[in-house]
Amino acid sequence: MLRRILIFFLLMPLFSISPAQDISFARTVIRDLTSPSMHGRGYVKNGDKKAAVYIRDKFDEFGLMHFGKDYFQHYSFPVNTLPGKITLKVGDKKLVPGEEYLIASSSPTLKGTYELVWLQDAEDSARAQELLSSSGHANRFVVSEMKRKELDKSNPYGSTGVINLVDSSENLWWHVSNGRDVNDYVIISMREQLINRESANISISVKNKYLDDHKARNVIAYVEGTREPDSFVVITAHYDHLGRMGKDTYFPGANDNASGTAMMLDLARYYSMKDNAPGISVAFIALSGEEVGLYGSGYYSDNPLFPLEDIRFLINLDMVGTGSAGITVVNGTVYKEAFQKLAEINEEQLLLKEVKVRGEACNSDHCPFYMKGVPSFFIYTRGDEYREYHNVKDREADLPLTEYEDLFRLMIEFIDNIDE
Repeated sequence: MLRRILIFFLLMPLFSISPAQDISFARTVIRDLTSPSMHGRGYVKNGDKKAAVYIRDKFDEFGLMHFGKDYFQHYSFPVNTLPGKITLKVGDKKLVPGEEYLIASSSPTLKGTYELVWLQDAEDSARAQELLSSSGHANRFVVSEMKRKELDKSNPYGSTGVINLVDSSENLWWHVSNGRDVNDYVIISMREQLINRESANISISVKNKYLDDHKARNVIAYVEGTREPDSFVVITAHYDHLGRMGKDTYFPGANDNASGTAMMLDLARYYSMKDNAPGISVAFIALSGEEVGLYGSGYYSDNPLFPLEDIRFLINLDMVGTGSAGITVVNGTVYKEAFQKLAEINEEQLLLKEVKVRGEACNSDHCPFYMKGVPSFFIYTRGDEYREYHNVKDREADLPLTEYEDLFRLMIEFIDNIDE
């Protein structure tokens, strides 16, 4: 214990003067990326394009190099959007989009007033069986008092729409990964206290626009190594988020993943400084299309701008805005030696509460690289101090960045260790 205390006080002066510790830079980036002008970094009003230009300008400001004629790698993917004004009424009460209900991104255009039919909780109940065998629900919404994931993929009742009720204590989570195709029925998630069995109907207006070839771009830059320019450490982070659900509702995406993008840019800024020049090259890949289905990382891993076999290690940063409970390292059980080194650095420098190991999981942008044999970690922070996820409350003003500085230090030390 005495040794750890001595190390802590010896290192404090180094930490206090390091340019890496300017957390205001991260705050500024997150604030910019989550501003209303970015439209949630999605596929309405060029939100993801505006974010890509912002990141490109940062790379250029830092004097980073690019592999082609510019920093962009262009590609496209299909996605459904809900760009117009959305209204929803239960009886005569108009509900607030994003806070009181969500409309699934797979939903089609729909306008009208529809009768409600209640589906009881038990699948084997008489009413459920009646609904299943009935064909008269073409102008009705079926209300489910218990979340049924299968209703997101199929509608056995032939109804115009489905309403899944959400407990008042739970967050409303929105996704765009189910928007790769358009259903022939509307799916609504609604807070349960806003509707009851005496509610006779709902009125809804929603308009979709299917983009079968949405133009997207990854943003790629690098700092050339002074000793081994053809070997790379790669830092990835997806900059896209959910965008807009209708005209008036957008999802800021502060933790997911403006936080990871900010740390990636902060690392780019650090290694661009002459005194911090790395021995091997460090590449920075800001990825798009993650929320729809890892499209950006999938495209890049199929179309790399330098050989994948030249990558010594890849670190994917996704949701790093907390940290009171430490970090989790996906693929830690796969790359045991690298994980052990990461854990040792953390222990020696008294940084994070815990570096928790986890096995392989295809749950973020490291996966397409890992599937092609690139040694990869996906790192995210843990902590109950902030629980907003895929909702309208994931805002920069509330994001604590509890262990941002310590995680940044850990990343620098780990990357420099790979360099040795």
